[in-house]
Amino acid sequence: MSVLISVDSALEQWLKKSLKKSSVKLPNRGNRYFEHYTSIKQRLAEKYYAVAGAALAQKGDRYTRHDIGHVDDVIETAGLMLGLESDSAAPAIKQVLAYEGFVLLVAILLHDAGNAMSRDGHEKKAAAILREVGEAAGLSDIERRIISSIAQAHGGEMEDGSRDTITRLMSEPVPNIGGIEVHAWRLAALLRLADELSENYTRADDVAIADAATPPLSVLSNLYCRAINRRIDFKGKSVHLAFTIDKQLLPQTFVIPAKGGGTREIMFVDYIAERLEKCELERRYCNRFLAGFASYDRIRAKLVIMDGDVEIDSIAVDLEEVGYPGTSSKVRELQPRFDACKLRDQHCETPHQEPIS
Repeated sequence: MSVLISVDSALEQWLKKSLKKSSVKLPNRGNRYFEHYTSIKQRLAEKYYAVAGAALAQKGDRYTRHDIGHVDDVIETAGLMLGLESDSAAPAIKQVLAYEGFVLLVAILLHDAGNAMSRDGHEKKAAAILREVGEAAGLSDIERRIISSIAQAHGGEMEDGSRDTITRLMSEPVPNIGGIEVHAWRLAALLRLADELSENYTRADDVAIADAATPPLSVLSNLYCRAINRRIDFKGKSVHLAFTIDKQLLPQTFVIPAKGGGTREIMFVDYIAERLEKCELERRYCNRFLAGFASYDRIRAKLVIMDGDVEIDSIAVDLEEVGYPGTSSKVRELQPRFDACKLRDQHCETPHQEPIS
């Protein structure tokens, strides 16, 4: 299957330019790193990402799109987080070696490829996939090990349930590859947070949303992507997330799996709040590794309620660390109006609807 790929993002073009510098340090000076990067992207796009959606659907999952377009979104987000398109005098990209950029970009290419087999444990398939596509690119065993670990750390959990995948998968924060120090922990944190912040309307599957057979959790995931608009402020160290939803969604209730078994009911605004809280946890976790490099101090979220083309309400909330360390941020506690039941009762004449299950 032929898939058209692009290597025109700011981060990819930075890599291409950086690899041409006479002073560039590489483990294998004769290796054509950008050409190999392009070939790896082409191979993954055709063999893995082109079939990921069909593979997920076979098990009843109609989650958001996991094609090469999502990979490009993560690449774009990572570039923004590094300050590539900022007017900052000191963008984080200045601290990144060209070879580290190569490692990061290949890890981003790899991070969701395992969905071509199944969603459960997809991140754990990174090493096997890179072994197949990496040998043709001349990647050494240590290169494949470090890159696949960075890719795997973007999600999932360890056997004991720990989500601290970065330190558990990589014992060395700065391993040495061919005489070059690679800041593996911070690259993994950058990928992980960039992936979390790369939801957008292009990932939403409108067919899945409209299909009554789509599992409610998949419907919510797609609605979330359709509603979100993200902006990265590198200079201000802030992430801005705006959600625009129509008031018709306010009373709808969805029956989704509950942790520990069984089911629970949830409305879309409360689902957004839970996703925001998860995003804030990821920001705090990744900041441990991004401090002094590309850390972000807060998430500024805004919920806009529309009635057709007319904005009828707006609720803003900032998520950031305040008070004693370790205190978690609950959206409803920070902003009581960010509450599905309150908004439903305020804006809907017929607030009660049968749950979607």
